[in-house]
Amino acid sequence: MAASKAPSPSSPKALIYMSLLALQFGIQPCLTKKFTSPEIIIPTVIFTQEMVKLLMAIIGITLSTSTKWKDVTSGWSIQSWLRLALLPATIYLVQSTCSLLAYQNLDAVTFNVLNQTKTLSAALCCFLLLGKRQSKLQIVALVILLLAALVLEGVSPLDFK
Repeated sequence: MAASKAPSPSSPKALIYMSLLALQFGIQPCLTKKFTSPEIIIPTVIFTQEMVKLLMAIIGITLSTSTKWKDVTSGWSIQSWLRLALLPATIYLVQSTCSLLAYQNLDAVTFNVLNQTKTLSAALCCFLLLGKRQSKLQIVALVILLLAALVLEGVSPLDFK
């Protein structure tokens, strides 16, 4: 089976997808803050989110004509789950909790800027833990991202002198 070719960045389809992503990026914090009252029980919200994701995955696998449950679950065991998924799942749980708390306590722009700095921490972790170096162009992009985050938060890079 031939791999599908990604649309070029200037194709109408790509522009529509980028516009929808930008719209979602801008609206999500506002909607989440508006509909996430301070009285919510955060673990219940996170549990509900994860159950919806699980249900969507189950439906996707069930409706797939090319994937069988036997293929998906072959090799699974409690030991393999604990060894491979427990740490990432725990980190994701903490991240979800922190995100909900941030949605409740920060304005939308601040949340989005801080949320995008995770790209910087991911690049740093890849370098420190995996020894994976970034290309010069990637480093320039990361520096621009850092400067944009600082400027949007009103911190001048010159203030660090």
